[in-house]
Amino acid sequence: MSKEKHVPEWLLERYLLDELPRKKRKLLEEQLKRDPALRAELEKLRLSDRQILSTYPAERVIPEILRRAALTRRQPAAPRPWRLAWIAMPAAALLLFLLVILPPVLQRRLAVSENSRPEDYIGTKGGAPASAPGLQLFRKSGGGEEILRNGAAARAGDFLQLAYFAGQQTHGVILSIDGWGTVTLHFPRKPEDDTALTRRRKVFLPQAYELDQSPRFERFFFITAREPLSTAAIMEKAGELAADPDKALAGRLDLPARFGQFSLLVRK
Repeated sequence: MSKEKHVPEWLLERYLLDELPRKKRKLLEEQLKRDPALRAELEKLRLSDRQILSTYPAERVIPEILRRAALTRRQPAAPRPWRLAWIAMPAAALLLFLLVILPPVLQRRLAVSENSRPEDYIGTKGGAPASAPGLQLFRKSGGGEEILRNGAAARAGDFLQLAYFAGQQTHGVILSIDGWGTVTLHFPRKPEDDTALTRRRKVFLPQAYELDQSPRFERFFFITAREPLSTAAIMEKAGELAADPDKALAGRLDLPARFGQFSLLVRK
């Protein structure tokens, strides 16, 4: 696949859904490495998918559809083919529609802001769609726990608890970079440990994290993939980003395009 060859949007969507044959996927990844504009287009599609999945979480939308379908069955109306087909659709088909068919259809109608960054995505409070990986951050206090949104204020001595959603990803690494340029590994516990993720539920890391006196910010990264990850290699890339605090505040790790990158920033 040459750099000059146009890549249709549907092909990028199939890439994000991991539906491309191995050969086509490899060719597309080679082109992504060479073409910054194509990488930017892919990231816009990735962000659009996440925005839709956050706006239409399956755990909220599916029960509502089933409830309305039940009401429709109790209130007879003039038969319409499309309505009968919708009501008869089983729950599994509804799930397939909401999580697989709906996002590509709706994402064409979502305007993606030029100032938005894919790494700023976090899961919605209380859960996340099964197909959308994400990261949550809680501040622990005597009164319980407070969820911290991206860009929230924090201070030295705060105890923070991390939780992740694996989605369809099988492996991940969670780390943080602070204003001093220090890189801290949160998951796995040690670089040589397995990077396999627990799937289908929100997972809290077993240890809370106390913020130190480092200035300006602490930024947490969640790197995901459908293959085992080299924690040491990812930490090395994090160290390169951390060397420049201004870049570490908003930049991305220099990793392959097939890896997911999510981050949460707290300001001091």
